[in-house]
Amino acid sequence: MKLKLLRNFSLFIVCFFLGGCSNVHFPRLEQMLVHMSNEFPDIYHLITASAYVMGIAFIFRGVYQLKVYGDLRTMMSVQTNFKATMMVFFAGAALLYAPTAFKSMMLTTFATTSVTDPMSYHPSKGLWNPIASQAVLRFIQLIGTISFIRGWVYLTHTSNPNGRSSFGKAVTHIIAGLLAINIEGTREMLQASFGIY
Repeated sequence: MKLKLLRNFSLFIVCFFLGGCSNVHFPRLEQMLVHMSNEFPDIYHLITASAYVMGIAFIFRGVYQLKVYGDLRTMMSVQTNFKATMMVFFAGAALLYAPTAFKSMMLTTFATTSVTDPMSYHPSKGLWNPIASQAVLRFIQLIGTISFIRGWVYLTHTSNPNGRSSFGKAVTHIIAGLLAINIEGTREMLQASFGIY
């Protein structure tokens, strides 16, 4: 055990000291963020497609649960759970119509269906250049999109007796995802409400 630990530690030390022995110019963090943000449209398409697939799967699962519910009701069983079936249908419909659900929730939250573009964001002096700041804001929007979809998936687990998540956790992910997707609008809302700059 000690020999293995010593060998791993010595390999780490050798790699650490040899890490600076090259004269190759490595990109800065800002450049990496900008290059990564160029891939975001394709990632958004992948996330939206996965939401469609999950929505279809949840609707099929809901139909199957309705069949089971009907079978159990004919046998006069008291252990039927109609609430779980409806939650699965509701989340499946929301994921299947993810852009429409997103626009209606944006209209409710921000009174507009368009996302405030992070291009209008001007960082403070001395921070990264504006392009890197916009890449960071777009990354936050990507995380918000994932959180929005994840909240609908959590909603399907709330009604099960052995569910892994609660209703509050699902709603928190959905609302936090909305706020992160419209991060610039959230900043303006906090600034107007609380005077936070």
